Amino acid sequence: MAKQAGRTGPNPWVWVVVGAAAIAVLFFGYRGLNSRPPSSVSGSVPKITEPALPATGFTWRYRAYRLGSLQPSRLARGSRVTVVMLMASWCLYCAYEDKYVWPTILHTKGLALDIVDVSTYSGIGDPGPKEPAFSGQDHPGPIVGATGMNQTMEKYVKQFGLKASNIHVYVDPEGLKYWGVTNFPTILLLNRHGQLVTRIQGALPLNRAKSVIQHVSNQR
Repeated sequence: MAKQAGRTGPNPWVWVVVGAAAIAVLFFGYRGLNSRPPSSVSGSVPKITEPALPATGFTWRYRAYRLGSLQPSRLARGSRVTVVMLMASWCLYCAYEDKYVWPTILHTKGLALDIVDVSTYSGIGDPGPKEPAFSGQDHPGPIVGATGMNQTMEKYVKQFGLKASNIHVYVDPEGLKYWGVTNFPTILLLNRHGQLVTRIQGALPLNRAKSVIQHVSNQR
């Protein structure tokens, strides 16, 4: 086909369309890079105002959303030892702890286990087999707010049978920042006086978990 006389470039409307597309890409790309996860505190979900985290690394004034009701609630305290696991539902290591490790220590006298989902990513991790330990897979899903976290954790609790009376489950979309979590799970161990004894970055193998729980439980 011969080139038409007098047409030295594309139709001007082509440049209009290309320009508009470029602006859209820049705008939504910027939003994607700088936007924060959607807030969980909206609608009927009451807002939690947290006290500053003290130098001791823990406060019983901290509140998270209780699973099911989504009401702000302080963590449950054991009479001899309290385990607080700051976790992500999608994390294989967290799932391993909940399926294989915690069930073996729940009979410890005076123990309370507080499981707090602090990741706004949904999904349920695959713990894999008991041996070799930690050979499952992460399964992160889309970002959700408090309601979505609650729905995910309700499925999680059912899947892993977390029904014992001394297990207490919460969600906290701001918990990752509040506690300065850099590893999933992060495990806090508190003694009978409610004092933080140790903070463990990462999952505990079964024998190690039994040992540290017994050590804290026996403290006077």
